[in-house]
Amino acid sequence: MPDTKVENALSVFDQSNALVRYAIDATSLVMPDGADFTTVEKMLNGFKTIGSASKFWRGDLLVYAQRNFGEMYSQLLDESDYAYQSLQDEQWVSTSVSPTVRRPELSWSHHREVAALPKADQIKFLTLAIDDRLTVLALRKAVRGTKEKETKISKAEAFQSALKAILKNAMDSEYFNEKFYNERLEESEKIDPAQLVVTKAAIIAGDALKAYAKE
Repeated sequence: MPDTKVENALSVFDQSNALVRYAIDATSLVMPDGADFTTVEKMLNGFKTIGSASKFWRGDLLVYAQRNFGEMYSQLLDESDYAYQSLQDEQWVSTSVSPTVRRPELSWSHHREVAALPKADQIKFLTLAIDDRLTVLALRKAVRGTKEKETKISKAEAFQSALKAILKNAMDSEYFNEKFYNERLEESEKIDPAQLVVTKAAIIAGDALKAYAKE
């Protein structure tokens, strides 16, 4: 289905029925007197749309080129007047964010912020950006906040797994003293040094896991 917004933006270059024709080149736009306000407004908004959309277009074009032209793709990048890293960034976003996920209400930069996320999270954060009218910076902070929270949870889970492994290995050891573990005897009680070390490790790990369970 055609994108009306993009079609309208591209139509500013069609002067076949224009009452007042402008001159445009790589460094200037000359608008003669007589153009009405609606035409100027349409052109201004059109340029903005094209400027943002072109990043997606270049990225998608490079994805196609890499898939179909092999070594000639590298030649295309090398001989281009574009900054190499800019093209790489645009291609990465196009590769990472499917056209079906992209939101025309948002800029290319918004999509770059979610490109490293799984598809479901991309959809979630792009929707959030629209609903809450987030700037690119605000969206970046929202994404990073979620990542930091997930990292903290992952570290806690990893620590608990390590404690469980220590507890299991200690209790499976031939030096584990079950009576000392259950009754928490004083260290002055007669107990083999090796049993003392292994059983105390089990006690510490077990107590730490109980503390986690209460949180």
